[in-house]
Amino acid sequence: MSTPAPASTESTARAKLRRRLRPYYKMEAANVVLVPLIACVAVLADPAGVIRPAMIAAMVATSFLLVVGTIAWKMVVDGLEGNRATERTWVPRLDAARWPSLALILIALVLTGMEAAQTLPAWPGSLIAAKILVVLAILEYINYYHYQLQHFDHAADFARLMSGRGFRRSHLSRAIAAWKAAKNPRP
Repeated sequence: MSTPAPASTESTARAKLRRRLRPYYKMEAANVVLVPLIACVAVLADPAGVIRPAMIAAMVATSFLLVVGTIAWKMVVDGLEGNRATERTWVPRLDAARWPSLALILIALVLTGMEAAQTLPAWPGSLIAAKILVVLAILEYINYYHYQLQHFDHAADFARLMSGRGFRRSHLSRAIAAWKAAKNPRP
C-alpha cells in the first residue's frame, strides 16, 4: 500500500500542472482564428487562388472543434484551480455539440470530395487547404471526444505512448462519461 503524497508535494505538482496547461486553452482560442487565416493567406498568396465552398466548410468544421477544445482545456485548468463550475456548465453543452461537430466534418468531407471530383488531376490551393483542414477537424474531434492524440509536448505522455500503453481517453471524454454516469446512476 502506498502512502499518499504530502499536501505540499501534491499542491506543488498541481501548481506545476496548472502552469503547464493554462496556455493550452489560450492557444486553442487563438487557433480558432489563426488556422483559417493562415489557410486563406496561403491560398490567396497565389494570384489564381480562390477560396471555394469546400475550404470554407473545412474552416468552419476545424474552428468549431477548436472552440470545443478551447472550452475543454478551460474546464481542465479551472478544475485544477478548484473551480468545477465551468465543467458543470459546459460538459452537457459539449456533449450536445458532438453531433454538430460530426455534421460539420461530414459536410466538409462531401464538399471536398465534390471539389476533388471537379478539379483533379489539378490541385488548386483551395482543395489542398480543404483536405488539410478536414483532416485537422477529424483529428481534433478524436482528440477531444475520444482519445488524447497530442503526445509530443509532455515527456510523460510521450513515454506512455512509446511504452505501448496506447492513447489515453481525452479529458473531455472522461468528463462527459462522468456526467452521464452521475445523471443516470445504475440501480
